[in-house]
Amino acid sequence: MSNDYYLTYRIIDTLKYSNSNIDECQGSLAYLVYDNKDKNKTKYALKIVDLEKMTNLSEFIQDILWYKQLNHYNLMSLRDCFLIDTKLHLVKPYASFGSCADLLRAHPFGIREPLIAHIMWQLLQALRYLQDRHIVHRAITSKHIYICDDGHVLLDNFSHCVSMISPFDGKLRRHIYDYTDDLKDEILYLAPEIIYQNADGYNFKSDVYSLGTVACELANGSNTYIDMPFGNLSMLYAKMQGSEPILLDQTQLTDEMIALSDDNSSLYVEELKKRRYTKEFHSFVKCCVATQLES
Repeated sequence: MSNDYYLTYRIIDTLKYSNSNIDECQGSLAYLVYDNKDKNKTKYALKIVDLEKMTNLSEFIQDILWYKQLNHYNLMSLRDCFLIDTKLHLVKPYASFGSCADLLRAHPFGIREPLIAHIMWQLLQALRYLQDRHIVHRAITSKHIYICDDGHVLLDNFSHCVSMISPFDGKLRRHIYDYTDDLKDEILYLAPEIIYQNADGYNFKSDVYSLGTVACELANGSNTYIDMPFGNLSMLYAKMQGSEPILLDQTQLTDEMIALSDDNSSLYVEELKKRRYTKEFHSFVKCCVATQLES
C-alpha cells in the first residue's frame, strides 16, 4: 500500500480512550487527525493497529466487516481503512467528549437525567435500526458509547454482533444460543438469559437489558454489579436470582444505608439525599431490565 495516505491525513494530537489499556496490549495507537483536502478541517480519530501484535484478529476482522454493512446516524462509522506494512489504519468520526465511561470519570456520582435521556433516546434509534436488520449487538456498555461535540451519540464496537438469521437455511430465528468466551469482557452488562445459556436462548431483548444497565450506571456513577464481594461469581448468582439494577436516589435511600456509610461513602449518600429521578425514568429502567428466567 502506498504511503500517500500519510499525505492525506495530518496528525494534530495523540488520543487516549477509556479502553486504552486494551488498545496498548493489542499494539495500537490513536491520533486526532484531519483530512488535508477538507477545507472545514473536520477532525477524525485515527487508530493504528499492528496486526502482528494482535491476539484476536478474527474478532477484529468481524468488527470491520460489520462497519461495512451498517449505516445509521447513531452507529459509529468507518470513514477510511488502509494498510501500510503490517499496520492497519482506521479513520473514524471524532467524539470530542469521549465515551460515557470518560464522562463518569469526570462525574463519579453520575450525570443528570436530561443528559441521560438524550443519550438513551439516540441509542434507542440505533437499536431500532439493528433490530430491523435482525442483529443483536451484545456489547452495549458505557465504554462503547461516544458523544460528539454537537451532542451526537454513537454506538461503537460491533465485534460481538450476531445475526438472528440462520446461516444454515436463511430463516429468521426467534431465539439464538450463541455464546463465545470473548463475551466475558462485557459480562457486567449482559442479560441473564445470555449468561444462563438454557434452552430458551435469547433475542433482541438482551440489548434492551444492557441499555437499562447503562442507564443505571450513568445515573448512579458506577455499574450495579461492580466490586461485589466475590467478584463475577456474586454477580452471576445475583442475576440468576432475578436481581435487577435500580436507580439510586432519595426514594431508594434507607436508614440502614445511612447508618453504614463511612468516610468513603458519606459524600455519595449526601448526594443521594438531594437526588430524585422522575417516575418516568424509574419506569424506563424497570422495563429495560425486567427479565424472567425459566429453570
